[in-house]
Amino acid sequence: MGGFFNYDNPVWRFVGRIWDLFILNLLWVICSIPIITFGAATTAMYYCTLKVAKDRDSGGMFMLFFHSFKDNIKQSTLIWIIMAVTGGILFFDIRFFSIYAPIQNTFIRMIIFTVTCFLMLLWLFIFLYVFPIQAKFINPIKQTFKLALFMSIKHLVRTVIILAGSIVILVVVYYLIMRLPGVMSMLVLVLGSGISLFQASQFNMVFDKYINEENE
Repeated sequence: MGGFFNYDNPVWRFVGRIWDLFILNLLWVICSIPIITFGAATTAMYYCTLKVAKDRDSGGMFMLFFHSFKDNIKQSTLIWIIMAVTGGILFFDIRFFSIYAPIQNTFIRMIIFTVTCFLMLLWLFIFLYVFPIQAKFINPIKQTFKLALFMSIKHLVRTVIILAGSIVILVVVYYLIMRLPGVMSMLVLVLGSGISLFQASQFNMVFDKYINEENE
């Protein structure tokens, strides 16, 4: 009986981890509400999950989250603004050239549309990596963007795993909520941090290859 109430018991460790993910998800949502702080909140969440994935989360979620949030708020906000603006432009271009573009030549329209879709894919790759890199390494913004593009392409298989795994998690959670809405709706409370933890476990495999080459 004493073993069950031991905090090192696997059951309690699992419960504790779920609680940490709930707190982290809540902090991320609240700190993202102003929209402009989404980048800093996302960086802070990855800062926590990168440590959790390696079981180095001593100090609690509050302390870890706000430590990163405060340290990265300026640079992460600039990164977020750049990503939001470029993403909006690319999305508009895709819509424009696929529907509204006054170009009669179908071949030319297809070339422009294909190039824009390719640029959108690169944007997605950068978006996937840029905040985890900001959370893990200390670099100027320009270097952070370069690393995001470089790592996402060099480790393309890992990038695909991260993207596919995140989509699978979203689909499974959606399916469970539709099947058992009263019970499974609670999964939403850890959805963001849960996906971040999965991604962090993959990002750590990539980042460990550069840990001696970059300043943490």
